[in-house]
Amino acid sequence: MAIIQSYKKLSAFIQNESFEPMVSWGLRMAIAGTVPMIWGLTTNHVNDATWITLTAEAISWVEMKGSFNWRVRTLFIGALLALFWGIIGTLTGDSIVLSVLFMFVAAFVATLLKNLGDRASGLAICVYLMFIICNAYPDRDKFDVAHRIYLILIGSAWPILVGISASLVEPVQQPFRRQIALIWRSISGLVDTITRSAVDPKARQEIYVKEKEIRAAIDHSFDFFGRMAHQATTNDNRQNQLLLLRKNAALVSVNVIAMADEMEHINVRELDEALRVKAATLFSALKEAISRMSVYVLTLKAEEKLLAISQINRLKKLTALIKEYPLPEDQRQADAINRILQLTGRTVKLLESAIQRVDLMGDDVPVFRSYSLVKTMLVLNPKKIAGNIKTLAHFNTLTFRFALRSAIAACIAVLIFKWFKIDHGYWIPFSLMIVIQPYFGATLKKARDRVAGTLLGGVTGSLLLLLPAGTHFKEAVLFVTFLLMVYYVRKNYAIAVFVVTVNLVLLFNLDHTFSYQILMYRALCTVGGSALAVISGFLLLPAWDKKWLPAHLADAIKANYDYFTGTFYSQVNNWTKNKRIAESKNSDVFDSFNRYMEEPGKEKTSEYYDILTCNVRIARDLNTINLEQEEKKTIDSRPYAAQQAIMEECLALFHEILPVLKQLNPDMETRPIVIDEHTPPPFRLNEVQMVSLEKLRIELKTMKQDLGELVK
Repeated sequence: MAIIQSYKKLSAFIQNESFEPMVSWGLRMAIAGTVPMIWGLTTNHVNDATWITLTAEAISWVEMKGSFNWRVRTLFIGALLALFWGIIGTLTGDSIVLSVLFMFVAAFVATLLKNLGDRASGLAICVYLMFIICNAYPDRDKFDVAHRIYLILIGSAWPILVGISASLVEPVQQPFRRQIALIWRSISGLVDTITRSAVDPKARQEIYVKEKEIRAAIDHSFDFFGRMAHQATTNDNRQNQLLLLRKNAALVSVNVIAMADEMEHINVRELDEALRVKAATLFSALKEAISRMSVYVLTLKAEEKLLAISQINRLKKLTALIKEYPLPEDQRQADAINRILQLTGRTVKLLESAIQRVDLMGDDVPVFRSYSLVKTMLVLNPKKIAGNIKTLAHFNTLTFRFALRSAIAACIAVLIFKWFKIDHGYWIPFSLMIVIQPYFGATLKKARDRVAGTLLGGVTGSLLLLLPAGTHFKEAVLFVTFLLMVYYVRKNYAIAVFVVTVNLVLLFNLDHTFSYQILMYRALCTVGGSALAVISGFLLLPAWDKKWLPAHLADAIKANYDYFTGTFYSQVNNWTKNKRIAESKNSDVFDSFNRYMEEPGKEKTSEYYDILTCNVRIARDLNTINLEQEEKKTIDSRPYAAQQAIMEECLALFHEILPVLKQLNPDMETRPIVIDEHTPPPFRLNEVQMVSLEKLRIELKTMKQDLGELVK
C-alpha cells in the first residue's frame, strides 16, 4: 500500500511539473548559479565568482514563459537592466545623495515591473537586487569599476546561454499549449467542485473561486499570447489551431458554469437513487474527459488521446442513458436536468472539436528545427525589444501610487543604511523591496513570512557552515538551495525565503568562516526592512480598498453594460472578448472586496457583496444568451414584442444605473448608447435565452435598488 501511495505521489508530482515546470526552472537557476562558484573555488577567484553568480541569479529569476521570441528578448532585457543598474550602483555607492536619488528611480522602475506579475517580476529583481548590492559595495578605482562591469557582463551572458539552450530543445508551441492545458485543468477542478457541492453545501462557496481560477488561466494565456481566435490566420497553422483550441476551452467553461447554475435548482437527496448514481457518474466522466483533454493538449501523446476519446464516448453513453431514465415529477428539477444534459451534449461536441484542433495542428517541432540562425538574430531586433519594453511599461493610477510608495520607502531605507553606516545594512532596502505589496494586508503577511524565513534560514545556514564538511558538500547544498527556492516561491513563500537565506549565507561565506555577528546584523536589518514596508503601507500613500472598491465595482458594472449593448445593439458582436473583460472586472472587484473586508479599523458593509453577486449573475445570463445564439442554425433578426419590451426595460435600467456609477468612480466615462435607425435590430431569442433575459431584468432591478442604498 505504501508503495502504491508513493507511486501516486510521484505520478502527481511529474504531472504537476509538466503543467508548471518549476523544477526545470530551478535547475536552470542552479546551473547558472553554481557553475561560476565551482570555477571560483577551483581557481581561487571566489570574489569574482560571487559577482558572476549574483548577476546570474538575478537574471535567472526571469521566468521562461511565452514564445521563444518573448523568452529571448526578456532575457536580454533582464541582462541590460542588470548591467545598467549594476553600473549605476557601483558608481553611486560613495555618495549618500546619489544613492538615495537613484534608489528612488530603481525602486520606482522595479515596482512597475513587479506589478505586472509573471511577465516582468523577474526583471524587477534584476533592477533592485543589482543596484542595492552594487551600491553597498562600490568601487572607486577605474580599473576596479571596469573589472566589476566585466564580471557583470559574464554573469549576464551565462544565464542567457543556459536559458536559450534550455529553450532550443522545447517544442515551439509548447508554452502556448501549456497555457491552454492549464485552462482545461482549471475547468476540471470546477467540475469536481460542482460534483461535491451537490452533497456538501460548503463546496458551493468554492464554485466562484474555481470560476475565478479559470478566468485567471485564460487571462494569463492572453498575457503571453494576446491574439484572439477571430484574429487567427492560415500563415501559422499550429498557432491558428491553438487559438481556436483556447476558444474551445473558454466555451466549455461557459457550459460548465451554466451547469453549476442549474445544479442550484436540483435537490440531489430527493432524486431516485439510481438517477443520483447516474448523475454522479456523468459528472465524474465529464471531469475525467476534460482532465484527459488537458494532458493530451500538453503532451500530444497518442495514448492520452485514446484516453480522452474513451472518456468522451463514455460521457455520450451516460447522457443517452439518463435521457431514457424517468425524471423527477418536480418540473423545475426535471427542466434543470434536461438543461444539464443539453449542456453536456454541447460540451461533448466542443471536446471532439478540441481533439480535431490538436490533430490539425500536427507535430510540434523543437525550436532549433524551426528557427534558423538569421531568424533567431531577428528576434533581437531593437524595434521588437523596444516594443516589449513599451508593453511592460504600462501602468495605471493604482500602480503609480504603489510605485511611488515603494520608491519613497526604499529611499528612507537606503538613507538609514548609509547615514548610520550599518554593517550589511543593504538588507534593509532589499527586504523592503521584497516585502512591500500594493495592499496593506498582503504586505503584513509577506513581512511575517519574510522575518520567520530569514531568521530560520540564517540559523540553518550558519549550522551548515560550521559542519566539518568539505567545500564540495557546501557546493552541493548551494545547488540544492537554488533548486528549492524556485520550487517553493509560489507554493510557500515562507519556505522560499528560508531557502533563499540559506543560499545567500552560503554564497557570501563559502570560502571563509561564518560570523555570528553577520547573522545578527542580517536578521535585524531584515526585521527593520520588513517593518518599514508595513509602516509605509499604512502611512505612505496607502491603497485602502475602502477607497478603491467603489471604482472597481463601477468598472465591473460598466463592463456588463458594454457586454449587454455589444450583444444586442452592435454590428459586430465579439461576445467572447466582452465576456472576458466583464469576468476579469468581476474578478478584480471580488479580490478588492476580500481585501476590503480584511482591512484593519475600517467600518465594513456587505452591500458591495450583494451588488457584486448580482453583477456576476448578469454576466452569466449574458453568457447563456450568447452561447445559445452560437448554437442556432438560422438566425431570425426580428424579436417578439415581449422580448423587445424586456430588452428595452433592461437597457433603461442600465441607463438609470450609469449616473450612480459616475458617483462611485468620477473618472469613468459613462456615455449611454443612442438607439436610432442605424442601430441593427436585436436577434430573436429562444426559450432558454428568454429565461436568461428575464433573470437579467430581475438582477438589474435588484442592483439598482442596492446601488441606491449604497450611495445614500
